[in-house]
Amino acid sequence: MLLTKTLLHTTDNYIKALEKVWITKVYDLIFLYPRDYEDRTNVLDTFSYLNLKEKNTILVTLISLDTTRTWSGKTLTKAILEDKTWFLAEAVWFNKKYFPWNVLASKWKKVLVSGKVKYEYWKVSFMSPDIETDLTKVEWSIVPIYPDTNYIPWSWIASKMPLLENFFDNIEETLPESIINKYKFLEKKEALKKLHFPKTKQDIEIAKYRLAYEELFEINFKSLSKKYESFKETKGKSLSIILNPELIKEILSKLPFSLTNWQKVSLFQVLKDMEKDHSMQRLLEWDVWTGKTVIALIVAIHAIIESNHTIQVAFMAPTEILARQHFESIQELLSLYKLSSSLLVWSTTSKEKESTKQLLKTGNIDVIIWTHALIQEDVYFKNLGFVLVDEQHRFWVKQRDTLESWILNISWLCPHVLNMTATPIPRTLALTLYWDQDLSVIKEYPAWRKLIHTKVAKTDEERQQIELFVRTQIEAWRQVFWISPLVEESEKIDLANAISTYETLQAIYEPYKVWLLHGKMKPKEKESIMKEFSDNNISILSSTSVVEVWVNIPNATIMCIEWAERFGLSQLHQFRWRVGRGQYQSYCYLFPSKWNYTDRLKAMERTNNWFELAEIDLELRGPWEVYWVRQSWLPDLKIADLRDLELVSQIREDIEEMLNW
Repeated sequence: MLLTKTLLHTTDNYIKALEKVWITKVYDLIFLYPRDYEDRTNVLDTFSYLNLKEKNTILVTLISLDTTRTWSGKTLTKAILEDKTWFLAEAVWFNKKYFPWNVLASKWKKVLVSGKVKYEYWKVSFMSPDIETDLTKVEWSIVPIYPDTNYIPWSWIASKMPLLENFFDNIEETLPESIINKYKFLEKKEALKKLHFPKTKQDIEIAKYRLAYEELFEINFKSLSKKYESFKETKGKSLSIILNPELIKEILSKLPFSLTNWQKVSLFQVLKDMEKDHSMQRLLEWDVWTGKTVIALIVAIHAIIESNHTIQVAFMAPTEILARQHFESIQELLSLYKLSSSLLVWSTTSKEKESTKQLLKTGNIDVIIWTHALIQEDVYFKNLGFVLVDEQHRFWVKQRDTLESWILNISWLCPHVLNMTATPIPRTLALTLYWDQDLSVIKEYPAWRKLIHTKVAKTDEERQQIELFVRTQIEAWRQVFWISPLVEESEKIDLANAISTYETLQAIYEPYKVWLLHGKMKPKEKESIMKEFSDNNISILSSTSVVEVWVNIPNATIMCIEWAERFGLSQLHQFRWRVGRGQYQSYCYLFPSKWNYTDRLKAMERTNNWFELAEIDLELRGPWEVYWVRQSWLPDLKIADLRDLELVSQIREDIEEMLNW
């Protein structure tokens, strides 16, 4: 049913304001959940009773109210409040879209203030508290606080919600009856009533848990069903490759290093998965440079040899540069077992492409390394048994669907698939987004890997000191990456850019070579520049983010990033590990605009740990922005928290029990 001014006892202006944020139906408003609650059953009247760790509601007298404009043009509103013992406190609002100026115009007015407080500089401050001015409307109960919507105050929404109460009974149940009975859940309509009209704090907790379970269940049921359906469809169509411990020991003995314990665990998980006669779907994740590729290579060699050379392996990378890097790095180990390999990328000549495709079709190539851009109808394998997808997070949703369709149709076999990612995705988020795959995590760094010292420049003086240190590193024949957000200057966006940075660095670090690299260059030009940098013929490379997944430069020891606060934590972390690839101590320096020392940059200074950064990123940006490619089938989470690993794991067990897997 559509929302009307008659139903809500309101005006056309309010109806139009709701329509602008896509709230047009009764159920749109019902599913607008409260963002918080005020406990007015216990209203304070003295500042001395305030709890600094919790939200407080207190009855005070408004002494003064004033508003000013900040340097950035935003509004800053301050109020002086007095309790019944004549002690004073302040309330501060930054750029509040709606404020009840008309009812707060007079001084010495009694108001109800609710919010968290802090005590510093010998004064009590309420930061952006909610305020109730008409005490005649106050029921001394628990009051839901709704988000301000398109300049409509939360109090207006709260006042209209009781008008919709009769519609709650028509809300359909979506959870399976078996789950409702197992946990003795409230009906959905009852949970929503308790959420909007709570009598006690326990009502809120019961409703939130029930609705959070439902949100996570909806997401994960689709993912897990897809996974099990894939297993059923491919059963008997994938080659079962039995684990040969002696062969694995032999391959490991030929490596120039020992695997970490977590690498060994992940390797075993992948190998055991490939013993099954349905297609493996597994995600291998952890940090940059923790040895995901070597695990993939060991599994590939084992699969080819144990299948008596009857299967082929396809190694897919998102960029040509990364494909070439993998091709070069695996040659030594492949040659020890006399396995053939080839590279298939866009820059490959037409003649070479046709020759490679013919060899793939006849089964004369064991391992092919290529980019996803070459998925096309005229590429065929004789027996494709194992597919590796590197940097899986870089493949968009439609690309992944295309890739999966291609895998299932390119050969008579249904190949085992191992995806790999180095993007910091918390385990709970990874479980949710990738539940159509099993998950392996490498939680350990190689013993030889040194932590990268990271520092944020907070003043001009600190930046100058860093620039002097960079010169000492260049004089010692070390190399430097210098990252900027844009290629060229923009009149609308005043950001540092690679070209102007390049010109500045030339002046600062003369006579050392400073070169420029950006995404607008042709592939051969990029290759040439990276070859010069790799050969240590360039001291400083002024680059855009194109360097994020570039080749290893063991001699590069410094990463400098301009306007660092404009990059996400995941990207900053990826940049940081472009250095630290060799024997020398490495450094990462972050240069924020106007010395803007954000929480994100503080986190970069505080830790090198991938997992810690992933959790911080989830906290700062929210779950979907962490992944950065929004899945079309994922609903918005209004009440559930993906960091609740206990609940996610519980739901997973419930779904597996339902599906009898």
